[in-house]
Amino acid sequence: MNRTLSKAQKILAVMFELARGQSKPLHYEDIVVFAFRKHPQDFQLRGYPEYPDSSDLHKPLYAMKRDGLVRSASDKSFILTARGLEVARELIGAAETPHDRLTKQEENEIKRITKSPAFDLFRRGEAAKLLDTDFYDYLGASVRTPKGDFLGRLAVVEEAVRAHQAKINDRLSETLSALHEWMVDHFQPEIEARR
Repeated sequence: MNRTLSKAQKILAVMFELARGQSKPLHYEDIVVFAFRKHPQDFQLRGYPEYPDSSDLHKPLYAMKRDGLVRSASDKSFILTARGLEVARELIGAAETPHDRLTKQEENEIKRITKSPAFDLFRRGEAAKLLDTDFYDYLGASVRTPKGDFLGRLAVVEEAVRAHQAKINDRLSETLSALHEWMVDHFQPEIEARR
C-alpha cells in the first residue's frame, strides 16, 4: 500500500488480511489488536502508545456497516461482505478488476433485482402497485433488518445500479436507474425512518 489510507480503509485492509481474503467472522477485539499492530500510530491509546484504543475503530467500523462493507456476525463479531472484500482487494492491490465489466457482486445484485416482483411491475408500467414489501425485497432486506444492515443493502444496490449504468449503459441500465430512482423517491419515508 503506497498511498495514504483513511482509518476506515486501514481497518478494512486489516480485516481482509485477518480473514485471509475470506468472508468469515472476526471478533472485534481481534480487529482492534491487529489494527494496532499494523498501524500503531493510528490506533494507540492517547498518552499510552503501547496500548490499542478500541474507540478509534468503533465509529469507522459502524460506518462501514452502514455502507455495506461489513455486517454483524454475532455478539461483537463482524464479517466482510462481498462488496467489502472487493473494496479491500482494490485497496491492497490483491486483484485487478476490469473497469469495463461488472464485478461478480454487481452481477449478482443486478440478477437479483431483475428477478424481483418490483422490477417486473415497474417494467410493465405498474409501479403504482408496488408495496413496501416489494421495496424491501428489491433491497434484499426485510422490515426486521437492523438499521445498519438496511442502509448497507441500500448502498450496495445503489452501487450496483450505478456500476451498470457506468460500465454497460444499455436499455437495462436505463430501466434499473429509473426503477431505483422511483423506489427511493416513493419509499423515502421508509429510508428516513432508518437513518
